[in-house]
Amino acid sequence: MILVSKKSNENVINSIKSIEYLNIVMHYSLDQFQTFLAVVDHGGFAAAARELGRSQSTITYAIRALEEQTGLILFDRAHYRPQLTSAGKALLPRARRLVEDLQDFHAQASGFAQGVEAALTLVVNEFADMEPVIAALTTMHKKFPGVGVRLVRKSFGDDLEMVRQGQAQLGVVAGMGPMGNEVEAHFLGEGPLIAVAAPAHPLSQKQGALALEDLRGHMQIVWTREGALAGDPDFGVHALDAWHVTELDTKRRLLLAEIGWGSMPLHLVQQEIDQGRLVRLTIKSWEGSDRMPVFPAFVIRQRKTVQGPAARCLMQALISAAQP
Repeated sequence: MILVSKKSNENVINSIKSIEYLNIVMHYSLDQFQTFLAVVDHGGFAAAARELGRSQSTITYAIRALEEQTGLILFDRAHYRPQLTSAGKALLPRARRLVEDLQDFHAQASGFAQGVEAALTLVVNEFADMEPVIAALTTMHKKFPGVGVRLVRKSFGDDLEMVRQGQAQLGVVAGMGPMGNEVEAHFLGEGPLIAVAAPAHPLSQKQGALALEDLRGHMQIVWTREGALAGDPDFGVHALDAWHVTELDTKRRLLLAEIGWGSMPLHLVQQEIDQGRLVRLTIKSWEGSDRMPVFPAFVIRQRKTVQGPAARCLMQALISAAQP
């Protein structure tokens, strides 16, 4: 006895349906469906002829041929203007879908022929502001709707490495060190890091700038790079007691829960500050500096690779979206 998995059975059925669908479509022509839609959208055979730049007899013939092939009367011609029959009304949305699908197929095939990528991978540092990234992706999608996108969030170093290894065509990275000559980088801006705590937290109640002595006695929520070892050095840790988390959103939730205080990228907590759910703390000194660090952001790509049209569009859109 031959056993066939449910998944395999579904694939066979879907393949048969696809073949049947193609066989049905091949009995008709795209021109017939476009003519059918033109008569509906422009209110008659004469108007459709003017819109398509054809004779009215050509339009009439195309509709009659479609009716003969379907075995249905699509238009009631007893009125001044032809009106859809019940069969015509039922088939209208399917005709639109067919025309749209074939137009999309043609557009995507033409794009591939011109070098447009089938898909792009974009890696974004988890400290980076996603708003300009989403704006840039929206711009690219409008121009190249057939291009798929894989969006990956990575930590410091891992974002750069994905681009270096060719696993991502583009990266929005936080510059923490040299990137190497093999990478082309364009500056996008700087993201400030700020210290915050919940309004009821003791540090939020203190007046003026906070000294290191003020911070040491209060639990600090610290972001740690995923995969970091227990003995790896911590940066920006000023408290004697600390919780370590590998996700910024988890850190934000713990801060909102009044478990401790901590530093966060400003764009990730601006809404909570505006709503009064978090308070911005003023720190006198942070690791020997009189101000908290900022993270410069760059969009990068491999110099040796040839960019396709969609990647070029996305890179330029990222640069433009970051402009004030």
